[in-house]
Amino acid sequence: MAAGHASAQHRLTRPVFFIGFMGCGKTSVSRYLAETAGAESIDADEYLESREGRAIVDIFAEDGEEHFRDLETECLKDLADGGPRLIGCGGGVVKRPENVAIMHDKGFVVYLEVSAQAASRRIPNADTRPLFENLETARKMLSERSALYERAADVRVPTVGRAVPEISEEVRAILVERGILAAEPR
Repeated sequence: MAAGHASAQHRLTRPVFFIGFMGCGKTSVSRYLAETAGAESIDADEYLESREGRAIVDIFAEDGEEHFRDLETECLKDLADGGPRLIGCGGGVVKRPENVAIMHDKGFVVYLEVSAQAASRRIPNADTRPLFENLETARKMLSERSALYERAADVRVPTVGRAVPEISEEVRAILVERGILAAEPR
């Protein structure tokens, strides 16, 4: 399916922010979609780590979650102002109303839905996730955040039992339909 789109170049008209719980596929889907649509993608957590010169787990351990959230908001502003691209956000980005306002003001928000159980299967190394302790903790956190994700989203895309190419194709179709991903004239 993706091969048919690989040769087509597209132009994003504004940033697209991918939100959702850890392990929902934000980075994988945005990267796959970037490759198949000829768009740029960036992972907000990787951007933050690169900017700060240390891993998120270290920021949490050394400075606490509140400091991390401050840095996350600063990075989100940078990325939102960086022009149209696909941005995979951290799982907790919706915890601050300011972040949701930034995403809505500058772009389009895609919520990739996942269950806690599916997320736990998808996360290869939970040690790098400072807030992912075990399945019960994940269920509780997802329960607390679900309403935030839903309120922040312009569109919701289920991911459980689906492969990255299938999810990416659904997102691509939504972006084309909404005029956010426009085919470049040849």
